[in-house]
Formats: sequence, C-alpha cells, structure tokens
Amino acid sequence: MIIAIHQPEFMPWLKFFDKMKRVDKYIVFDHVQFKKRYFENRNRVKQEDIAVWLSVPVKTKGKYLQRIGDVEIDNSLPWQNKLWAKIIHCYSKSPYFKEFGQEIESIIFAQRYERLINFNLNFIEWFRKILDINNSMLFSSRLDVDEYKGSNLILQICSLLGANQYLCGSFGKDYLNLDDFHKAGIEIIWQDFHHPQYPQIGDNFTPNLSALDIVLNCGLVSRDILFRNGI
Repeated sequence: MIIAIHQPEFMPWLKFFDKMKRVDKYIVFDHVQFKKRYFENRNRVKQEDIAVWLSVPVKTKGKYLQRIGDVEIDNSLPWQNKLWAKIIHCYSKSPYFKEFGQEIESIIFAQRYERLINFNLNFIEWFRKILDINNSMLFSSRLDVDEYKGSNLILQICSLLGANQYLCGSFGKDYLNLDDFHKAGIEIIWQDFHHPQYPQIGDNFTPNLSALDIVLNCGLVSRDILFRNGI
C-alpha cells in the first residue's frame, strides 16, 4: 500500500492533486503547526497575465504554535464577498465559468466558516470530484501517533497504516531519515511531477496556479491533462 501525507492547502495547485491521485490512502496533515504566509490560507490565480493571490484571513496573533486543524478564520472581515469578487474578476470570461461558477460560489457562501480547515476541505473535495480522485482520506489528528514532527512522525504514520511505500515530494530529501525507512521496509517514492501546459486565458501561459485555473479553463478535460500518463 502506498500513502502520501500533506497539509490541507487552500485551493491547492496541480502537484497537490497529482500526489493525491497516485496513492491508495491520502493523509491530511492537520495536527502539525500552521505556517503563516504559506499555502494553507492562500494561493495564486491568474488575472490577465499576472499571478495574483487569493486568500482567507486567519487569526494568528499570539497563536504561533497553533495546529492547522485549529486555525480560525477572521470573520470580522468580509472575506467571502472579497474572494468571490476576485474570482469573478479573474475568471468570468473563462470558458467554463458558467458551468462551474455557481458551484464555486455555493462552496464559498455555504456557511459562516469558523475554521480554515473546513473551508479548505470543502474545496479539496470539490476538486477531487472534478478530477475523478476517489481514494480514501484520513486525518493525522485522528491517528494514534505520539511523534510531533519530522521524519519520525512520517515513519510512524506509515508503519501504523501498514504502508510499504511512501510518496514524497523532493523537499523530503531535506528531512527524511532514509535509513530508518529502509530498516522498516518502507520504500520512498519521489514524486516526479511535470507541470502540464493547457489552454489558458491571457497571452502567456502561467504555471503553478491553484487548480481553479485549469478547471475554469478546461473543464472536465482537466483530469485528462493532469493525468495524461494514465494514472
């Protein structure tokens, strides 16, 4: 069994879903520390030919060590209206905005979200449906682990779930203790992701955007473009 472990990002980019598609079980890394100014509460989209940020404001003052699953949205700000207006501005002329715009709007305004993770997961589930990803997702916060960070935590999760392969991005080379995984009989597979180029509004192609960009430009064909190697 092959697994992957990753933080629940905000409207994630294509490499996130490429990793998710390639595994039997995907572990939502929700009990580790939240990173400010990272991709848990923001991501980039295309406005004309410029990459711009979409974001959700969160409460961080005095909460430096808070876990991802505990991060609260700052609802004192009209972030939902601002987010939806920005998406309209960037994508109202895209080929598939009419088809998917109402669904996107419904997710944004589905509720008065209190926790960031709930908002992120609603979008992740929507992208999974569009991209036809059907494997199971588990949450690290619900696993019986006693390690808190780094290579030991990853190894403990793999061992607990009975994984014999772990799919990891290249940054894992900086912190994984490969000898420990080898001794445990767990093979490390390095994700080899090549960003696809696809039809996109604007004059120049901009890579590394939220998956929102490919969906609104390519519709359901997005899954064929992203997984063209027959995953």
